[in-house]
Amino acid sequence: MTKTKEIIKNSFYLSIEERKKDVPEYDYSEEQEKYLSAIKTRIQKAKTMRDKPHIEFDNMSYIQAWQMNEKLANVYLKALKNKNDTNFQSGTLRTKLLAFLSAFQTLNLEQEIDAYDKKDMLVQGLGEAMATIIKKTEEVEEDREKKMIRQYELLKQGTVFIEELWEERWESIKSEVKGKIGSMKADWTTKSKKVESKPVRTLIDGPSVYLGSMSEYLISKQPFIFTAKVMSRTEAESIYGDWDMWKFVPRDLRQLDANLDSGGATSGWKFFSDSEQDKVEIIKYQSKQNNEFQVFLNGIPMLPLGYPLTSISPDGSYTIIQQNLEPIRNSFSYGKSFVFKNKNLIAVLDEMMKMAVLKTQKSFAPPYINTGDSVISRGAFMPGKVSRGINKGQLQPLSEHEAKGVTNSEFGMISEVKKFIDANTVSPTFTGQSEGGSNVTATQIMQLQKQSRMMMAMFTLAASLLEKKLTKKRLKLLIKNWFNPIDKSLDTSRQALTNSYRSISYKTNIDGKGEGIKIVMAKNQVPSSSDIAKQEKILKRQYGVPVRISIIDAEMIKNVDYVWYVNINPKPDESGETSKIMFGTMVNQLLSLGMIPNMDYLQKRFAQVWGENPGKLFVPPAEQQAMETEQQTLLNKQAKGGGGQSPMPASGNKTTSTEVKVPGSGSEPMPQGI
Repeated sequence: MTKTKEIIKNSFYLSIEERKKDVPEYDYSEEQEKYLSAIKTRIQKAKTMRDKPHIEFDNMSYIQAWQMNEKLANVYLKALKNKNDTNFQSGTLRTKLLAFLSAFQTLNLEQEIDAYDKKDMLVQGLGEAMATIIKKTEEVEEDREKKMIRQYELLKQGTVFIEELWEERWESIKSEVKGKIGSMKADWTTKSKKVESKPVRTLIDGPSVYLGSMSEYLISKQPFIFTAKVMSRTEAESIYGDWDMWKFVPRDLRQLDANLDSGGATSGWKFFSDSEQDKVEIIKYQSKQNNEFQVFLNGIPMLPLGYPLTSISPDGSYTIIQQNLEPIRNSFSYGKSFVFKNKNLIAVLDEMMKMAVLKTQKSFAPPYINTGDSVISRGAFMPGKVSRGINKGQLQPLSEHEAKGVTNSEFGMISEVKKFIDANTVSPTFTGQSEGGSNVTATQIMQLQKQSRMMMAMFTLAASLLEKKLTKKRLKLLIKNWFNPIDKSLDTSRQALTNSYRSISYKTNIDGKGEGIKIVMAKNQVPSSSDIAKQEKILKRQYGVPVRISIIDAEMIKNVDYVWYVNINPKPDESGETSKIMFGTMVNQLLSLGMIPNMDYLQKRFAQVWGENPGKLFVPPAEQQAMETEQQTLLNKQAKGGGGQSPMPASGNKTTSTEVKVPGSGSEPMPQGI
């Protein structure tokens, strides 16, 4: 090692030691010590209560049950203790789990939102506009994949925790380098710039979440909750390095005192066994009852004591949303997972299959007794092997039953266990497999699928409730943050600077006009309906598709206390095969009963079911009427010309023109004051 490298190495380690010595201690007042000690006691008791064995988890702790679910859902294979053992997992549980998860993906769980004023009058168009903004933010966030992951977690663990926060991302912008590159005298300036501001959903692993009470089912009624995780000091500094209290954060994890009454507010808060240096444990504590939020880094509070939760969560609710798959009982916080509920059945099947594999192996290579004095290698049993020194009859089977393999009765028992599992989960038909036997009728298959959907009803409800809670949480975040000004712009009519707000465009179906663009924007002053209609026509000519504009009054939506109703109505995928069959059956029944359907609506539904754009699939009513008028004019001219041949079909059926009114055609006036 060169002298220069040695100096650099020593100075590096010395700087670490010096930094450790330079971490000051914060001088808490007696009142602050008492306050922090009370929170510390609540946190430790909640941790102790959750991590003890519970009868609801088959006398396992929550951590043990969580780890077991992970292993079962991912077909974990244990290490063999004996080389002669059979390591086998059927994977049946994961197959059933993914079947339910796949069924979720065929459901439409889009939100429907309505807004009401203080007089309980519906504010026309406001809920639809907010639903469009939420869909756009979910699209930007790539929430479709996140939705699949949280549904998988819900099935796997029975309880899922999602945190919803408004996130602002900043980047360091560096100016052009001044000076010679490669020289220590080169210089540049650095400034921070906000590059993104949006709502973000984050799935939190169950072991990181601690609930204040294990006997309260609804998280909204919990006295407090907190999360705990460990990260490197470098990563923590990138997040909290600019905070005033960062300089007091110890460099190593601290162990929480066993005696809660001893030790001051600065005693450690360590929950994990990781004892590495330069680690930071982050505890986020929040209490809805006391309206307080706090962040602890290695036991040091980073916010003023009693910091309001409403500054983080607009409505004062917890930032974390919880959803259970199946309730265990109304006085227990956690739910029962699909994996945990069926683990015993699958364990029986796996054990029987393991024994069947072992017995089959014995039928191919049964155990023998060597009655002679010579040692015979296992290679003597290989095909084509010629061995010497072995007397006839020297090797005798241990039992005449060893080579029989799996019997019919054993096969029958395995089949019965499989049927029992199918009856308690889903049939093979639901997972895309064929039913046993060759005489399964279509009616039987439909009945099995119906039973599977009935069993899935509880899971569908849980998934719908989760999306409803997430939508309501995002709605509150958007009202508080999305309608804040983002810039200033010049109003040429008034020659003054005005606030600029966010706007979004979302590709969707416009009622009665087919696929188009819906634009939602915020303004200080809402234009008149005629001005909005003119702008829609201009944009329609520009983009070549129908355009619908919704303008929301930025100040009004933040200051008026609207009552919001969110509904998630699970529907099957409109372009699915079942929907196509049901749609065809409905149309046939309408025609057979002599009913006259609304052709405009029927065309729209036909296009939706077959996944087509109604604006492109069908001729617009105005163009159709013009074509029929032109054809009728031509016929009239030919009739006056004295017996000219009519371009009518050979059947002689006369074409009649029927005017069809298209709902929503043209630019409808937008409601003001939204």
